[in-house]
Amino acid sequence: MNDSIKNMDYAEIQDWALDKGLKPFVGRQLFEWIFGKNVGSPGEMSNISLPVRTMVEKQGPFLLLELHDRRISHTDGSEKFLFRCRDGHKLETVLIPSAGRNTLCVSSQIGCAMGCGFCRTAEMGFVRDLSSGEIVEQFLTVKRISGKNITHVVFMGMGEPFNNYHAVLKAARILNHEKGPHIAARRITLSTCGIVPRIRDLAHDPAQFKLAVSLNAASDEKRNMLMPVNRAYPLKELLAAVKYFTDTTHKLVTFEYVLMRDVNDGNEDARLLAEKLRSIPCKLNIIPYNETGGHFRRPDDARVALFISRLGDTHFPVTLRKSGGQDIAAACGQLYAQECKV
Repeated sequence: MNDSIKNMDYAEIQDWALDKGLKPFVGRQLFEWIFGKNVGSPGEMSNISLPVRTMVEKQGPFLLLELHDRRISHTDGSEKFLFRCRDGHKLETVLIPSAGRNTLCVSSQIGCAMGCGFCRTAEMGFVRDLSSGEIVEQFLTVKRISGKNITHVVFMGMGEPFNNYHAVLKAARILNHEKGPHIAARRITLSTCGIVPRIRDLAHDPAQFKLAVSLNAASDEKRNMLMPVNRAYPLKELLAAVKYFTDTTHKLVTFEYVLMRDVNDGNEDARLLAEKLRSIPCKLNIIPYNETGGHFRRPDDARVALFISRLGDTHFPVTLRKSGGQDIAAACGQLYAQECKV
């Protein structure tokens, strides 16, 4: 079977059209119909001739994902989608509404090889990378199903985006394209647990997407325990790469710090964290742990507030991000894990 046209970017679709002997404008129209107007089938492309629509259908499957399960939170309106890929594997996507925005959290891999101790997806191990089309299709399908205007996209779902870097960048550029969904680069965030070479690569990407780093500990000892990637790229290397990114792009980086009771929420943790981030232009998101049935626990509200107060007078903004969708298993990998228990 040929590769789906959904796995092609703007230039590749234009080349595909030219190779088929079509006029250059046909490629531009196809891209706009597929990614901008978000049609569910080639038959909906009203100004594309039947022979060309037939070529698109023969190129490969047009729909790369099928909805398997959808859950809507009664507490905060978050929506969790479980999709089935063409090969039968499943992936998760979460739509998070908040004041003035709708943020879509997309997956970049099925499973994950990074082995972070607090992450439910890590229990799956690594299955495979998603194609750029499968990543973008999460956006397209959720938008069609929900009818909501998606304003922001974060690559914070299943998988490590920087271990599927080329497909992730390709997907982000399609989402950003003016003839596609046209999501502003400043509203697209790529997250990593700390793949240092790719952080440096991203600093030179012309699109200037935002960077988020999952930190979760301020000492190598604790980070080694929580996140095995730290053994390959210890904190000194990671923070140097992030500083390189901010110096090169002149953009803030966002650090994510998942707060776990009696693990990384003590006095010394707060002191070290403030010290490590002192020289980096950044924002810090404190995220109380979303309990998923493992041995880690969520600190109570008083302990969270105490931790934030112990950071002291920082030069960077500190925000408390509540974990949404707890009634719909919205943490990464939770719905997948429930599904696979049968």
